[in-house]
Amino acid sequence: MAGLWLACMAAMAAGLLVDTWRIPAALLASECGAPGTLAQMAWRHAALMPASTGAMTLAALLPWPKPQAAAPLATRAMCAALMAVGMVLGARLGIETAQSLGGAPFGRMVLGMAAGMAAALLPLGALSAWRR
Repeated sequence: MAGLWLACMAAMAAGLLVDTWRIPAALLASECGAPGTLAQMAWRHAALMPASTGAMTLAALLPWPKPQAAAPLATRAMCAALMAVGMVLGARLGIETAQSLGGAPFGRMVLGMAAGMAAALLPLGALSAWRR
């Protein structure tokens, strides 16, 4: 699971670099902190950050490190979905933390996204450990 998280984080970071070339980081952070339902936040996230969202999803879905030893597609798809939710909720939590404690909203947003993605993998990690 740690390898998957690291691959998705690297992909998200590379995508975020591309996204910030198009849209200023401050605007991305302010939009991630805007109120709304989970579906509205996810839509904004995907619309404003297509490169980071797409890169993270692709990294989660690709069969790696070896195609023959990769987890089944259904497991990888569930992982991608959970991490996308974690990324959206984590970004929101990071922005709220930055607003209440002070600090750079964009940096807190990125840390929140990473933490949310890690937390989203906990159920899969527990299920994997339970199956062993």
